[in-house]
Amino acid sequence: METKAGDAEVRIIAYRTLTNNGKVQLLESTGEATKPTDNFYELLGFLLEPYERTIRIAWKLDATVAPLLKLLGEERCGRLHRTHKCRLSPTEGIFYVSSKVFSVDGIIRVDNLNYKAKSSLYDLQQYYPELDEPEELTEVQALGEKLMYELKKMGLVPSKLTSPVAIYEECVMRRLDLPSVADMPKEAAEWAYRCSGKLWIEAHQLGYWE
Repeated sequence: METKAGDAEVRIIAYRTLTNNGKVQLLESTGEATKPTDNFYELLGFLLEPYERTIRIAWKLDATVAPLLKLLGEERCGRLHRTHKCRLSPTEGIFYVSSKVFSVDGIIRVDNLNYKAKSSLYDLQQYYPELDEPEELTEVQALGEKLMYELKKMGLVPSKLTSPVAIYEECVMRRLDLPSVADMPKEAAEWAYRCSGKLWIEAHQLGYWE
């Protein structure tokens, strides 16, 4: 089951990590997988493999990326926790919001040419809170495809699955021509200000004054 975004089909690929003796293996629902490694950049390259019009998911995002982040070391993980982002080099970086999205960017080489690439993993469990984790990775992929199918029935075809709110914002709110502060007439803004409450620090003329 594939969902069409316009004339383009959106493909769903699910991911899972396995760990053994400090080495991490990244599995893909396509059947592809990395060799067990303690080299984060090998795993990064696997995530950056170019797939057109693809949404990548993990059942439990935090549990999936935790073994990868452990390879980065305490200092980088601390920076990621504080700011949600971490540059690994001038060309490679991570953006991470717990239980929502894990994004990596870097350089990939295709046909002897270097290209800037970005890949994001989204948490699927937030859309199925009543379900236990499926045993097979292909089942996770099928649930992702079912989600996209149900969203399409509602007229929503998102390019990312960060959260239900993000889907609504992308597919509905951004298409609406809503007024902003810049559209407010000057007189209306002045009257709105007069009707607004004042901060306590502005109470500097209380009492009787001549």
